[in-house]
Amino acid sequence: MISLGINIGSSSLKLVLADGDKVVWSALTPHEGDFHAAVRKLMSERDIPVGTKVLVTGNEGRYLFNAAGTLEPLCVEAALKASGIKADAVASMGGEDLVVYSLDENGKIINNFSGNKCASGTGEFLKQQLGRMDMTLADIAKVPETATVMSLSTRCSVFMKSDCTHRLNKREATKDDIVLSLSNVMAGKVVDFLKRAKVTKGRVVLTGGVTLNRHIVRFIRERAPDLEFVVPDTASVFEAYGAAVLAAGAGSPLPPPATLLKPNVVRFDTLPDLKKWRDKVRFFESSEGKVVAGRKYILGVDGGSTTTKACLVDSETDEVVASHYGRTHGDPVKALKECLAVLRDKIAADTNGGSIEIELTATTGSSREILGVFLETPGVYNEIIAHAVGTAYFDPGVETIFEIGGQDAKYVLLKNGVPIDYAMNEACSAGTGSFLEESSSGDLSIHSAKDIGPIALQGDAPLKFGEHCSAFINSDIRKAVQQGATRENITAGIVVSIVANYLNRVVGNRTIGGKVFLQGGVAKNSAVPLAFAMMLDKEILVPPSPELMGCFGVALLAKRKRAEGLLDNVVVDLESAITREIVYERVFTCKACDNLCPIQVLKVNGHPYMFGGRCNKYTNTRKAVKDVPVFDYVQKRQDLMFETFAAPAESFVAKRKFTVGIPRAFSTHSLYPLYSWFFHELGIKTVLSTEVAQEGVVRVESAYCFPAEIAHGAVQDCLDKGVDYVFVPHFRDMASYEEDVHANTCPITQSLPYYITKAFPEIDEKRFLPLVVSFKFGDKKALEHFAAMAELLGIGEPETRAAFDIAVAKQREYFSAAMALGREALEEAKKADRPVIAVLGRPYNAFTPEANMGIPRKFTTRGYSVIPFDILPIDDEKNNFPNMYWYYGQQDMRAAQLLKDNPNVYVTWITNFSCAPDSFMLHYLKWTMGQKPFLVLELDSHSADAGIDTRVEAFLDILDGYRAKKSEIEAERYDNGWKFAYGGGEDLRVVNQKTGEKVMVRDNKRTKILLSNMGNVSTEFMAATLRGIGLNAEAMPVATNKTIQLARSHASGKECVPSHLLLGSVLQFIASEKYRKDELYLIFVPITTGPCRTGQYFVFYENLFKDMRLENVVVFTLSADNSYTELGPSFAKEMWKGIVVTDYMKDIQTSLKATAEDPRKAIAAFEASWKIMMATVEKHPDKIWSELERVVVDVKRIPLKRTLEDCPKVLVVGEIYVRRDDFAVGELTDLMSERGIAVKVSGIGEWIHYLDFVREYALKKLIKLEPAGTRLFSKPSRDL
Repeated sequence: MISLGINIGSSSLKLVLADGDKVVWSALTPHEGDFHAAVRKLMSERDIPVGTKVLVTGNEGRYLFNAAGTLEPLCVEAALKASGIKADAVASMGGEDLVVYSLDENGKIINNFSGNKCASGTGEFLKQQLGRMDMTLADIAKVPETATVMSLSTRCSVFMKSDCTHRLNKREATKDDIVLSLSNVMAGKVVDFLKRAKVTKGRVVLTGGVTLNRHIVRFIRERAPDLEFVVPDTASVFEAYGAAVLAAGAGSPLPPPATLLKPNVVRFDTLPDLKKWRDKVRFFESSEGKVVAGRKYILGVDGGSTTTKACLVDSETDEVVASHYGRTHGDPVKALKECLAVLRDKIAADTNGGSIEIELTATTGSSREILGVFLETPGVYNEIIAHAVGTAYFDPGVETIFEIGGQDAKYVLLKNGVPIDYAMNEACSAGTGSFLEESSSGDLSIHSAKDIGPIALQGDAPLKFGEHCSAFINSDIRKAVQQGATRENITAGIVVSIVANYLNRVVGNRTIGGKVFLQGGVAKNSAVPLAFAMMLDKEILVPPSPELMGCFGVALLAKRKRAEGLLDNVVVDLESAITREIVYERVFTCKACDNLCPIQVLKVNGHPYMFGGRCNKYTNTRKAVKDVPVFDYVQKRQDLMFETFAAPAESFVAKRKFTVGIPRAFSTHSLYPLYSWFFHELGIKTVLSTEVAQEGVVRVESAYCFPAEIAHGAVQDCLDKGVDYVFVPHFRDMASYEEDVHANTCPITQSLPYYITKAFPEIDEKRFLPLVVSFKFGDKKALEHFAAMAELLGIGEPETRAAFDIAVAKQREYFSAAMALGREALEEAKKADRPVIAVLGRPYNAFTPEANMGIPRKFTTRGYSVIPFDILPIDDEKNNFPNMYWYYGQQDMRAAQLLKDNPNVYVTWITNFSCAPDSFMLHYLKWTMGQKPFLVLELDSHSADAGIDTRVEAFLDILDGYRAKKSEIEAERYDNGWKFAYGGGEDLRVVNQKTGEKVMVRDNKRTKILLSNMGNVSTEFMAATLRGIGLNAEAMPVATNKTIQLARSHASGKECVPSHLLLGSVLQFIASEKYRKDELYLIFVPITTGPCRTGQYFVFYENLFKDMRLENVVVFTLSADNSYTELGPSFAKEMWKGIVVTDYMKDIQTSLKATAEDPRKAIAAFEASWKIMMATVEKHPDKIWSELERVVVDVKRIPLKRTLEDCPKVLVVGEIYVRRDDFAVGELTDLMSERGIAVKVSGIGEWIHYLDFVREYALKKLIKLEPAGTRLFSKPSRDL
């Protein structure tokens, strides 16, 4: 029987016509964003018999067909069976997706492992990378297997782009090397997924278009020699083949071509027409001058990641007389030669063959160092300063620069023309030119960057994509295309998205001055400045030739440096430079530190240069930089930790025959003296990890932070060293610096032993030693955990106590020595001639070479001393941010406060991608520092250093500018003075700490309590209950996309979703007609004391509202530590009653969605009945039980199509805010309800029960710590 299978992939359309199990023909074509055209093309090219049964599979596009559809996993199973292939797993490698299916003995899928929305390791990513090197997919076949495989980032496509670009820029790799290396990385992704699926032996079927890349298939086989890999003939259309096989029994007749596709409905929100903001954008006009024979000129070069720019500037008039802007294509030297050739031709044309003198040369941009070597100039400067100088030339009053390049996006704040603050994109290309170009070219077939702006301005309703990374937005673009949105409106939406990404991820909560310049290559796009004007409602200024601001600015900067005696003339002959070659002589390993960097010896014009390395050691030799005395207290701290106060190997006496491996990860970088001495005294030999084994890193089973990846690799290294046990401490807490809150660590740090045992399932769990490290309740309680671990090793309590006492004493000796070292460091900083850098973050990411990319050395080799935060004398410092329950957060915040007014010490904060605590603490750092510059470096597993170098250099330049302009006194932060106070009983009041005014809350219409929406049912009930006892409460409405967007316009976007939901709701209320200046608004924020971020919401909101200068908004909190009962037993009783009732009402509501004949009418009927009950709760709360009976009667009248017993049931669990918020969880629950699945969302009551359990557990522990005779009368006993 003839049947047709159609698969709508993320990037291509596949068709298979089958006769039974036999393939008659197959076809594949990229849909290039025009899905309908691709369907028409393939259907018209093939002869498909009338009445053929058809079945469609794939992504969202399958719903556009008037034909039967099915899921891809079912098609995979059918294709396997029809092919007669027995396998243990299938690896499907598509354009945008990588999925590994594990199979049972019958070929049925029992599990799947899919990639997140990162494009790394997919066919689409490979295609993008090739495009950056001016190559196509067809060129892969020409790449020889003898090319070199380089080590590239495996975490993120953005990082890999940077890695590839910088390796090409540094001449560390050829294009063939990069292609082979990318193939190797993608093969590694497949093998890693197979490992996670526990597929270690047997047969694996490889499918998807990526299988056409022979190098990937070869690398997969090499990486997993114990597996047999099969690539079927139908591999590239495998799911379509399975759909064709299934269509014979489950398909529907193929409709006529005219009715094959359903009409499109665009389901994205839209924004106003960008053209409405034309009056808010001003372009500076300037024409290029002429070259005059006999005059002197300056050559400025800007070597960017995607484009290379050069200009010739008149030494006297500063006029640009020649310029060129071309693609880098991974070869900056070749790109520069092309620029120089254009300049040469312009000179010849303008002067009729006359001669000029290029007396000075300078370079900037990501490839500035290699181009500086090529041009043999010491005039090499970072692009942030270059852009500032170039912009200030056109308007000395410029206050803010937005600069968007190919891979980098920068923000600069200037005062009197001098940069005093800046930021760059921290590990994400969203908000950059490559994001815009790749998003437009991949799906919309806009292959020329100059066409993006005009096409966007033809749109009249830009789609609202929000702020996404480039991998995320590709999916949205495809959805929009498939829904029928116009290319013009999609393109305009991408433009707005890049601006939103830039403002939220780069600028964040930094100051945007009154005069804003937009520059960089992206500013040539006529739609981008309009989008900025719309988002900011500010005038946007665009300089002439905005793409040339870097090279123009660096030319002016070189002129200034020469005038200051800091740069000598370097004459350049263009013809000689164009024919010049860099000779790559040899590579040697620098052994100046543990980084062991490869250094290339280059020759230019017969002159040798050493190039490369993470620090500035060899850059200094090229620039003849004088050595200045520096101190490195980071290294001194490391020496104290791992040498001076570590247990000495020479005095070790073995008492046990087994060994214990200690991974260099997390708490080891804070407590190594404790750990090493404990095992030393027990006579147990320890082995400290020395490598981050890649085999361990690939075992990471979730999107953990970089330190967690390192921990996996360190554990693997311990195992590779043959240890008997691996020490994996649950580092829970330490003695707190704060009086009112404990000091714990983040969930990822605490969870180490639990995810490690899951990541290494083949290792006997008994070989992992999971010590709980907790000093919250003192040494006596901490000893209990050490004794429990020692007992597993057969060691008795007396011996354990003796070892513990010595180990704790040694750890405290280290702390004392470290504090003395910190006081010494601050004294040294006072005497230093240059600024001193304090490194903040966490010891396990800031001070260890495997995690910090050699950043301390990047400062010291530039002549700047460094101090680690955790040796500073902070005990007496005040932390201005309450509820700081993170141990390292307490240290960081106190250190920042200590350094805020120190005139010669400046902060560099090392963070990691997806670090939860830092999403809030970096806001606190900004509020602490005010106008004082600080540097944030976000690191991950990529190995490219150029971006870090740029940030470090710019920061150091900005410090010089700031120190010259810092005479102005910073104004005190605004504070409205209002604080919530509870006096007991019904005494609820708001007190103004500035004026002394007291406002009672109960029975006062002037005050209003705003409740964050944790489900409409429960929040409305709680508001009604509060109104019933005299509190003017209002439930804020269910969030929408606008709520999230509004919140992110005031946040960095890195905070968790619940914080955005609540913040956005408040901001929406303040912007609404309900908001009145003569009322006081109390924002209710339930909090926790960690370790998750919930307890930081109110701190963030309070400080943000100060920035917004809100005069009548007060945040008040109730704590999870007391199960939110601080307002007394009467309130608690009413709250609990409401929680119980509304949990059941929520169950009824979600059940009706799955069981009612007409779910929409059923929900409307339920809500109508519910609203009547709300009125009763408010006015006659004693009648609630009779009202419940009435609601039951109303619900029974609703017609059902199935009973609850007949429905499959799913329990939704998770973070309390998210699972109870109708907007956050609604799409998930609605999707299941539509398929007849009854959903139960875990109730708020469950959360209260959990809080009670935790509180009771903690109090019982405290009681045991009291003397036996006083326990009954102790405070913990009374609290219990």
